[in-house]
Amino acid sequence: MNYHIILVIEENTFTENALTYKLTSTNTDNNGEVAPSTNQIGIVHGAHELFLGDGTFESPSNNDLHSYTLKLYFPDTEKDQNDDMNKTFKAYVNIREGHYIYPGYNPEKGVNHPVLFTGMTPIKWDSEFNEIETTEDDSDWYDYDQKRWANAKSADGSYWVWIPRYAYKIESCYHMSGEVCEALTGKQAGEIDVKFLKGTSKISSDNFIVETSGYIAHDKDTSMHHFLHPAFKFNIDELGFWVAKFEPTAHEGLDSGITEESCSGDNVSTKSPLIIPNVTSWRCINVSNAYKVSLAMKDNLVYGWQPNEIDSHLMTNYEWGAVTFLSNSEYGAAEEVWNNSYNGYLTGCSGSNVDAVSEEVCVPFDTENGQKASTTHNIYGVYDMSGGAWDYLMSNYNNLIQASGFNDNDLSLIHSKYITRYVTSENNILNGIGMDYDLNVYGDAVYETSQDAFRHDGLYGKGNIRASWYNDWSYLPRVNVPWFARGGHFSHPKSSGLFAFSSGSGEEDATFTFRPVLVPLS
Repeated sequence: MNYHIILVIEENTFTENALTYKLTSTNTDNNGEVAPSTNQIGIVHGAHELFLGDGTFESPSNNDLHSYTLKLYFPDTEKDQNDDMNKTFKAYVNIREGHYIYPGYNPEKGVNHPVLFTGMTPIKWDSEFNEIETTEDDSDWYDYDQKRWANAKSADGSYWVWIPRYAYKIESCYHMSGEVCEALTGKQAGEIDVKFLKGTSKISSDNFIVETSGYIAHDKDTSMHHFLHPAFKFNIDELGFWVAKFEPTAHEGLDSGITEESCSGDNVSTKSPLIIPNVTSWRCINVSNAYKVSLAMKDNLVYGWQPNEIDSHLMTNYEWGAVTFLSNSEYGAAEEVWNNSYNGYLTGCSGSNVDAVSEEVCVPFDTENGQKASTTHNIYGVYDMSGGAWDYLMSNYNNLIQASGFNDNDLSLIHSKYITRYVTSENNILNGIGMDYDLNVYGDAVYETSQDAFRHDGLYGKGNIRASWYNDWSYLPRVNVPWFARGGHFSHPKSSGLFAFSSGSGEEDATFTFRPVLVPLS
């Protein structure tokens, strides 16, 4: 007899993860399997059903018992928690027949099935790299065990790649530079263990319960535990997200071309992104307009989807980190991604080798060497995340706008799920000192995967500015350049890469582009 335990939460007005729970399981009569005990796990805000675990009795049961104790906590965080005064929590425990079926989870593939929007068509490639349209029922559409991430095209022809919900642990080289990591392990990057999760649960495909809260650097962190990647906290029921396969161009065409001396006509919010290979990338656009055009995609009929199906937005540091960590796991390239070194800003190019720079030839994305520039080292990955142009992200230092096109009020009103905010002290702002990075931010492929990039004097970084894994660029935002940029530029020798981070003023610039992300809505 199979059963599962559900905590039906009818009302929860407490803030996110303010309440936590602990389940203790006892197989009183040693029959079958009890739902596994759990440590303290956070409870998300709002009404929802919380799966606590599966259990099984073997026949004959002879009135055998499985015993459970569920404890609910309002833990002391040693910080001001007055926002959670006079809040309400109403819930009851429900025991249901059968093993729990995780909505959205594909047990055969061990990952969450991609959520297709209206007008989206699944695609794959044959052995000759010819593109094939398929259906979502095709068992050969994707296989993350084989590093074949799910790809699809929207009605306008834009390419998208599915990043399924997962948890991760950094098995080696936590908070180390590539140089230090290589001295210790012989490799320029650490190892990342990824566990894909079932539906929206905290349970992995191998039935391991992962951490979702309580991260403290060097005490309870991702070098010690598997944590749900924070990119998948955009929605309560997030199964995964779609990321643009290439840097974008524009449906309406570009005015600025490929030169870096001219930047005109493309810093607008009236054009719409088109995600395809072998075209000039859309640069010369400030962060504000990149944010606006990414948001506007959900309501644009050219893509074929319905606005109520989708959230579109400018990529954040968390989402960049999610793609990066998956790429560096056994499900991705698991080694350094080659640069897009073509000096003409074409999307989907690779160079002649891993560290090639400023080359006059584009190695196409659908060739053997071209695929080395994808996050999987095959045609199914994400391109242009190393080299090409710097990617502006919706990630900001201390709500400083500089030349981004935002005003102070605009930035303060943006919901936290659309922007990764980093803060520092008032004294450091007045002194022009760079960011005091919050060590308890994780998942963004910054602190966890670099070293000595956190001491700045407002002009140049003190210490090594190539201190990320693979010796990628590691330069934090500061007062004059408060916006994160990722990935590097085609002209940077060896320092471009998925773990590279730098900064910009947010202004339109011929060396900076952006990247949209799509999240399914429930």
